[in-house]
Amino acid sequence: MPLNLKKDDMGDVIKDFYKSDAPQFKGKSKEKRRQMAIAAKLEAERGPVKEGIGLDIARAIDKTKPPLGRTSLRRSVSSALKMGAVKKDMEKRKKSFSEFQKKVEAAKNKK
Repeated sequence: MPLNLKKDDMGDVIKDFYKSDAPQFKGKSKEKRRQMAIAAKLEAERGPVKEGIGLDIARAIDKTKPPLGRTSLRRSVSSALKMGAVKKDMEKRKKSFSEFQKKVEAAKNKK
């Protein structure tokens, strides 16, 4: 019986990911498969994550007081989320700049 991510229990989804022999799971640890199952289940229930959400979460993490002994973990998560948002922003800027350069070259060639 096929798995329905929206309707099935989280445990059933995780067990299915553990048992799966699909190519995307090849070489993945049990913990990684568990994370992938949870992410798939939550995305099916809640819908896809908005693109800019990582930066918002990073800012929220920065405002919280970390528990003792966890500052480096907190900082690394926050930094990773920020870098992901910065990378996406830079990719957009590169595209718009390359389009701008093409328009400039086209204008030069028309003269």
